Parts: sequence; structure tokens; C-alpha cells
Amino acid sequence: MNTSLLADSHRANVLIVDDSNVARTLTAHIVKKMGYDVITAENGDSCLELLLKTPVDLLLLDIHMPGKSGMDVLSYMKANEMDVPVIMISGSGDIEQAVQSLNMGAYNYLLKPVDPEKLEVTVKNALCESDLRKKVNILSEAVSKSPLGIAITDADGIVAYTNPGFSEMTGYTELEIKGKCINLLKSGQYPPVFYTQLWDTISSGRIWQGEIVNTRKNGSFYTEYNIISPITDRSGRISHYISIKQDITERKREQQALEESKQRFQELADLLPQPVFETDIHGKITYSNQLGITAFGYTPADLQKGINSIDLFAQEDRARVQKNIENRYKGTAIENHEYLGLKKDGTTFPILVYSTPIIRASTPIGIRGIVLDISERKRSEERLRELNQTLEKRVDERTKALEETHQQMILQEKLASIGQLAAGLAHEINNPVNFVRLNFAALKNDLEDLTAILKSYRSFVTAAENGSISHEAILALKNQEKNAMIDEIIDDIPEIFNESERGFGRISTIISSMKNFSFRHDIDQRIPCDINKGIQDTLVIAHNEYRYHATVETALGDIPPAPCNPEQINQVFLNLIINSAHAIASQNKEQKGHIVITTFNDADYVYCKIEDDGPGIPEHVRQRIFEPFFTTKEPGKGTGLGLSISYDIIAHKHAGTLDVQCPSQGGTIFTICLPLHPQPLSPQYHETTE
Repeated sequence: MNTSLLADSHRANVLIVDDSNVARTLTAHIVKKMGYDVITAENGDSCLELLLKTPVDLLLLDIHMPGKSGMDVLSYMKANEMDVPVIMISGSGDIEQAVQSLNMGAYNYLLKPVDPEKLEVTVKNALCESDLRKKVNILSEAVSKSPLGIAITDADGIVAYTNPGFSEMTGYTELEIKGKCINLLKSGQYPPVFYTQLWDTISSGRIWQGEIVNTRKNGSFYTEYNIISPITDRSGRISHYISIKQDITERKREQQALEESKQRFQELADLLPQPVFETDIHGKITYSNQLGITAFGYTPADLQKGINSIDLFAQEDRARVQKNIENRYKGTAIENHEYLGLKKDGTTFPILVYSTPIIRASTPIGIRGIVLDISERKRSEERLRELNQTLEKRVDERTKALEETHQQMILQEKLASIGQLAAGLAHEINNPVNFVRLNFAALKNDLEDLTAILKSYRSFVTAAENGSISHEAILALKNQEKNAMIDEIIDDIPEIFNESERGFGRISTIISSMKNFSFRHDIDQRIPCDINKGIQDTLVIAHNEYRYHATVETALGDIPPAPCNPEQINQVFLNLIINSAHAIASQNKEQKGHIVITTFNDADYVYCKIEDDGPGIPEHVRQRIFEPFFTTKEPGKGTGLGLSISYDIIAHKHAGTLDVQCPSQGGTIFTICLPLHPQPLSPQYHETTE
């Protein structure tokens, strides 16, 4: 490193001021021969004008001039703190004047005629001293403004100087710590031998550096990274020590939090009931949770030695596995990911492997995935095949038992409709879960990229502190940031969080509706029920059933709560909405149909009207739609109990009415009427046509 802090990038500018043209010319000639640039002025006013607009490194100033004298100029420069060295030149040997000029800040005083050799020595010394003063000022300012804590002690550890960074770190002002032993910062967390070894290192002339926990003025502990260097005098004897400290308390906390996060992730991964794995681009397993090791009969020691993922598959499946891995890297869909796993002891078992490529900087670097042991599923499938072979016989044997449990089947129909929606609900929940999972994976990848950049920047800072930054290092850091697409990551992260938040909101809505829909009151219990809320929950539950065939519009009035059993009423809503959706779907229209749900009330009743633009119900069928087991659907598409149960709930259990209308222009309208006040339970059924 260049020891000259202010290496000259230009020749010094020397301003010569003298009212005598001859004196100016002779002096300028001498100074130019010394290798400096010369500017001249013939009086004090011109001198000040040049000082205010032109960089000047040295001023040769005649004392006696008309107008502003040299002493006037010197006085102005002192009053305005103009830091330019001044050599006074006079034809008079007035000692008092010489002393006065030196007291006012002049560097030296020369008599005319000026001796060229003496002038050369004086000019060089003045410029050298000015250069040294500037270096000292810059070094002092740099130390004072440094964010690092800097302390200088004598050979016995007594503090001689501290900068503001030290005060901010420790809480001690320079006046409080100056003259005291640096041991004042000891935390008491280290044995005496630690400090003995430290002092042995620096007292032998070597540099000590490392992390150390010290105590602030307020008694709190902090961790610093400390570099202590000995300072020697001209004789080579150690006279002082300089200590450069960086507070790394927060960084240590972050490192600890990161380690805890890694540990937490490992523990959570080990709790998973399926093996989780990662491989590099060559197929070597780089990570596995605990089950991933034990499921295949291996040990952690085996994983340390190295396991290739292809060795975990039966020989007959390996070619297909390799092909599917290639397809994963290409982004091609894989139709069959069921394989035969191979344990360490040579036994095999059926598995499903779900995997995804690990991408860094748009380049695949490995595979991440989970493994499902499907041995039980395979056994179940085998048992199912055996059952299917004797199905007809078993159906005949069960017919009489089914007839005897007819009444129980009617009750179970209430749950059957929910069962039909299970796949749809799973799909409704799985969609937001999937993109939240993908967003989590993206965030994890982004975090790894950001961590890598952060480590590079820290290395860059360390290099900057050591003064060893190269242009190549700067370019490498810029290229790393460009390759990692940090700007795109920063832009994408807020949207990823927004998408995930919307996904969580959708899941919460579905689960809340499922909870409301699944809650069970006693069969005869009646409570004030928000009919509109029941409709909204039912629409969430049935969404996957109607969304491909119909749009639903609601006009829910401001109606009072009706005394009823909420679960039974919700069952009616579900049956009617699904019936409307199925009726619309049966038309196979290119355009979606419409379902309109309206609620209103009068003084004694609340009403719910469910209208659709389906094919309507023929009159001869309309007479039988509330009969048990009557259905117009294809075999296997319905039990014929939905409308029968709905009528029973409304008419028999709630003393209300369930009407059906089929307008001449098409479509069907079901109208539910529920009393707001207790009514005698008597079945009612009204059918009207338009």
C-alpha cells in the first residue's frame, strides 16, 4: 500500500506577490527552476482576488506594497482561515515586523534581495510541512468519522486516544476512558490465560485479531471483532498499541438465529411422515431427513460417505428413473412416477416419487422431492381386486340388509352429498396450497441467492477494510449480483407475499365455511339462524360443483334470524343448488347457465328463492320429485333421496313450505318458506305452475 496519503497529482502552484516587477520576475524565475508553477500579482487586492478563485499551494508575499500591504493580506487570511502557507519577503530588517508576521501564521520571513538557495530550501520545507499537515488532518478526520471503534494505548494498556466510534460502541466518552486501563472493558467471560496469550502475541510484535465479548459502560455485554497492532518507535521498541474494533453483536445474533432456523427446519423435516431428499446434478444425495435415511435401511454415516440416488431404485426401474430425471431438467411432464424402491439389504418396496428441479441462475443444479411408501395402498388395491371378483354375490347377500336399513340410509344421505363434494373441496384447497408452496420454494431460493450476495458483500467490506480491493473484485461482485438477478428478486418478493396472502385468505374462507357447515346441533334443536350466512357457506362448499356450468347471483335481503336447525337448512340449500347445477349441465350448452338466489321476509316468514335457467321439470315428473328414491339421473349419479329429505326437513321438521315452479319460458324455481315464530309441525307441499 502507498504510504503517501496525498500523492501529488499536480505541480504546486506558487503565488508571488510584489509591487516590484523586477523582484517578481527574479523570484518567479527561481521558483520555476525548482519545478513549480508560478502565478504573480502586483498588489494586495490582486493577491486576495487570486486566492479566492485560484488553487494556491504557497504564497510568497511582499510586506511593503501600496494599498493593501502584505500584513493586511496576512491578517485577512488569518481571519478567514485560509490554509495556505505564507513566506513573507521584506526589504527591511525590522525584527518586530518579522516576529509579528510569524505570530500571525507566516511560515518564514526572508529579506531582500532573496538568496536563491535559501529561498529554495524555504519553499520546499514550507510545501512539505503543508503537505504533512494536510495528511494529518485527513487521517484525523478519517479516524474520527470511522464507524469502527479505534483506541490507542501505551505499552502498558493505558488509553491515550479513542475515536467517536469507540464511544458509540462502549458508551465511554474519550474523557472518561482516557488515562485508564483498557482492561476496563473486560467482561469476565474469559479465563486469565486468554488475556495472557493475547498480551504475549502483541508484546512480541505480532498482530492479534479475533472475536471477544466486552462490557459497555452500562454493564451490558457486546461482541466485537478486534484487531490489535503494535506501534514501534524509531528504535524498534513498542511504544503503543492501536485497536480497531467492530461491533458484531447483531451479526452474532443473526448467525445464531440462522443456525436455530436451520435446526428448526431439520427437526420439522424429520417430523414429516415421508422421506424428503435433495440431490446434486450428478444424482448424489446432498440432503435427506431422518426418515429418508431409515426408510431405505441406510445410516447417517452412509449418507456422509455418499449415496447416489439411482442406487435406491430396483435395477429394472433405473433406466426409466434416469429418463424421468432428464425430463425434469427439461421441464417435460412425467406421466408415471411410481417405482420399485431398493433398500440397502436388497429388499424392494413400491414408492411414489414427487420431484422438482433445483434452479439457480436459470440453471438446474439438482433435484428436490419427496418419497411416498405405497406398500399399504398396493395391498389395499389387491384386496379391492379380490372384493370386486365377488361383488355380485356380496351385493345379493347385502340386499336384504340394505332394505332393513332403509331409514338409516335416508339419514346418511345428508352426509352423502358432502362426500360427493370432497374431491371438489380438496381441489379448492389444493390450488392455493400449491401456489403458496411454490411461493415458499421461490422465497427459499431467493433467500439463498440473497445470502450468497450478502456473504460476497461482507467479503468485499473486509477487503475494503484491509485496503486490498481490486477492479477485478468489483467486476466479479457486480457480475454475481447480475447473474443472481437481485433486482428481479427484490421486485418479485412483495408480489409473492401478496399471492400467498390471497391463497391463505381463500383457504381460510373454505375452512371456515366447512366448519360452519359441519357443525352439528341436536337433531331437534332450534336456534336463531342467519339464513344468508348459511347460503354463503353453502356456495363456498358447492363451488367446485357448479363453477364450470353456472354463474351464481345472490340478492340477499336484510332478513331477521329464523329459528331452525342450521345444519338441516344448509343441507336443503346444498341439495337445491347442486340439483340446479346438474340440471344446467345436462343441457351441454356452450354458455354457462345462471342460478339466482334471493332472500326476503314479511312479518311472519322468511323466504329463499333459488332459480335456474335449466331445462325445467316436466309436469308428470314434477308430481313425484319429492318421493323417496325417485330420480331422473343416470344410474350412479344420484340416490333419489335429496329432494325427499329436503322436503322432510322444511315441511315436517320446521313447519315450513317447499314449493317448486316451472315457468313456461323454462327453468325451475324452488321457494323455501320458514316461519319466524313457532308453528305446529304439519307437512305442507305446494306446487304451482306458470
